[in-house]
Amino acid sequence: MVTKKILIGTLLIIVSAIGVKAFAHSRLSKEEKVKHITEKMAKKLSLTDEQKAKVFQINLDRANGHEDAYKQGRKKEVIQNAVAKWRTDLKQVLNVEQAQKLKI
Repeated sequence: MVTKKILIGTLLIIVSAIGVKAFAHSRLSKEEKVKHITEKMAKKLSLTDEQKAKVFQINLDRANGHEDAYKQGRKKEVIQNAVAKWRTDLKQVLNVEQAQKLKI
């Protein structure tokens, strides 16, 4: 019985922590979210400062494309076009090794 209470208590703490993090992320502006994504990409791919600035703009363009898709009723074609443009633009900025790490 005690083990069950400990398990339930631990589960509640974990779920609460996840919920708080998701709530905090949802309150970020689009630019803050894009900056966070770009920072993660910069770390993973070892981007130069010049690449990082370009990748930020590419990611922002993708976010705007997704936003446009949602305004149009989540049009699949609009989302696919935004993602395709994102991949094409990134390939022009990243070197071969970085593109392979990102699997684009």
